[in-house]
Amino acid sequence: MGIPVAGPLEAAIKTTLLLEALLEGQAEKLTGKAIDLALGGDLQALRLCLERLLPPCRERRIDLPLPDVQTGQDTANAFSLVLAATGDGRITPGEGQVVAEIIEARTRLTQGLDHDRRIAALEKAEAEDKEGRR
Repeated sequence: MGIPVAGPLEAAIKTTLLLEALLEGQAEKLTGKAIDLALGGDLQALRLCLERLLPPCRERRIDLPLPDVQTGQDTANAFSLVLAATGDGRITPGEGQVVAEIIEARTRLTQGLDHDRRIAALEKAEAEDKEGRR
């Protein structure tokens, strides 16, 4: 059961499906032709080939060593490093936000695992206590 779409989105989806149907089985030939044109000196074909082989990088790799987040103090330290790196311009505010979100997700995961471990320990202690009372 599909999601109903209407308007411009529906038209774009139909157009995409139509173009895919028209090009079905032709990808190899078209790619070969574009490469031949590029090798023959066609600058637009060359640009197209290069853009497909090496698409523009939308994000940059940042070098920001962070501690392994296992405790609340680790989380605080990691956030301090992100804040300092953002403040001194080593990373952009947007990059800082993304890294902070990753730290936050890691913190939630660690807390969830710790919660599960504690519950298991309590359940084990309770079971042992019940066995000792028998």
